[in-house]
Amino acid sequence: MDSTYGSDIKPSACNGGYLHTELTAPPWTPPPTYDGHSYGAGFGRSRFVQPYGFDPSVPPPGFGCPPPGHFLSVAPPASVNDYSSAGTPACQPPRPHAPRYDREPALDFTRWQHEGLRPAGTGLAPQPDDDVARQRRRDAQWITRFLQTRGRSSRRAQSPQQQQPQLSSIPALRDALYGAAELVSRLEEICHTLNHNLHNDSVWSDHYLRALRVKVELQDKVNLLRDSECLDQLKTKVSRAARRRVRRLRARKEAQIEEQHAEERRSQKEAAIDKWRMKLMQEVEEKKKEQDLKLAADSVLCEVRKKQADVKRMQDILRSLEKLRRLRKEAVSKKGIVTELQSDEVFSSRLEQLRTVMKKRTAVYSAEEKALMVMLEGEQEEERRREQERRARKERERQLQRKHRVDSMLFGGSEEFPADCALQPFRDYYSQAEHSLRALIQIRKEWDTFLVPADHPDSSSVPQSWILPDPPSDQAWASALQTADTDRDSL
Repeated sequence: MDSTYGSDIKPSACNGGYLHTELTAPPWTPPPTYDGHSYGAGFGRSRFVQPYGFDPSVPPPGFGCPPPGHFLSVAPPASVNDYSSAGTPACQPPRPHAPRYDREPALDFTRWQHEGLRPAGTGLAPQPDDDVARQRRRDAQWITRFLQTRGRSSRRAQSPQQQQPQLSSIPALRDALYGAAELVSRLEEICHTLNHNLHNDSVWSDHYLRALRVKVELQDKVNLLRDSECLDQLKTKVSRAARRRVRRLRARKEAQIEEQHAEERRSQKEAAIDKWRMKLMQEVEEKKKEQDLKLAADSVLCEVRKKQADVKRMQDILRSLEKLRRLRKEAVSKKGIVTELQSDEVFSSRLEQLRTVMKKRTAVYSAEEKALMVMLEGEQEEERRREQERRARKERERQLQRKHRVDSMLFGGSEEFPADCALQPFRDYYSQAEHSLRALIQIRKEWDTFLVPADHPDSSSVPQSWILPDPPSDQAWASALQTADTDRDSL
């Protein structure tokens, strides 16, 4: 970028005596020789030999002041600078002078400060072409505008952040309140000190300044706390937090209640399962006991019957032995041999003793057999009774299912109609006697008004159940109905 310092370029560090104020002289109109630019446009990079002794310690003149007196009589040679064409004649009329500092707001002036000044005898510096200089100037202007735009955009971006309220959260409000309370306490202490040091000027002045500073800080805190918009936002946040907390507490309580209900249901189910298991175990144990009793009774009965069979066999043996002795005695008597009477008595007594024992054993075994038979008959009777009860229960359930099916066909089942069905009032009307004694008495009274003597020609008994169709007369239709009933019963 070209560092030529012209009249239409204002240095960025131009302060002090370089500003154009109302007390300065009127603007100096440059002569036509300098092509519309004030002297010093190439300051630091002179395009011609300096006509006077240059002193770097002396600051350059103000841009709004006229040139020094010795420059008025000096006609510098015509030069070609960055802002003029190469062949501009000396008699060319001056072009309209542009307002100062309106073309480029500011350029970096540090380059002129760091480059230093060239000596007066260096001559003319090499000059670039007009297109290159113009392009550089355009680039400088574009960069300046770009930087200014970025600066304005950054300031606009920072301004909302600076304008944001500081009370953006509950902790900030709490800190502000605590800070305000602390400032109030400090201000009270300072006021107390001021009241006790009215004659001490130094102490009073010092504490007065401190009181002013604390007052300013307190005023800032109060202004911050008086922001209704921020307070409304904080109230909204607090209400939301409270509602959120209430929802969480409600959800936690509901979860606890649901967990308690689930625990109760689980305990009830476990109790029902334990009861069912105990019932099954009792049934199994009872069946096992019955089976064991049956087996024991059968085994004992078998033993008793075996013993009875043994007794009968012994009795048969005794009878056979007695018959054999009689036959042998007769054979010996035919041969002329006579047996002793004492031996016959001994044999008879022994047989009588054995018969007595056999009778006792037979009586004992008969009693045992009778007891076992009674026990077995009792068990069989109990089994038959249980079987009859099971059959009666099944028959009762079948009758209830049939009645329920008939009621469903006539009036519809309770599960077929919702609670808000149009037929629910009629169902309640016809079933009110099942829930109200007064309604039952009223309905019975209405039925009793139709009572007539039994010998009345138009009399008939009240049906005890619903009047159903007659049985089918056709065998095929009866078989179809039985098949349908069987399928429905199986379902």
